[in-house]
Amino acid sequence: MPQPIDLYYWMTPNGWKITIALEEMGLPYEVHYIDIGRGAQFDPDFLKIAPNN
Repeated sequence: MPQPIDLYYWMTPNGWKITIALEEMGLPYEVHYIDIGRGAQFDPDFLKIAPNN
């Protein structure tokens, strides 16, 4: 079985699209919630893995 995909996610229409696609393809994934309401996408730890924010 493949390793789970790390899904950095918040409950938005774009996030839902990804979870639907992963479910339809039967791929394992692990959700990491990124609270964009509080600006978590700008936290230093998140910027290390997604510097284009």
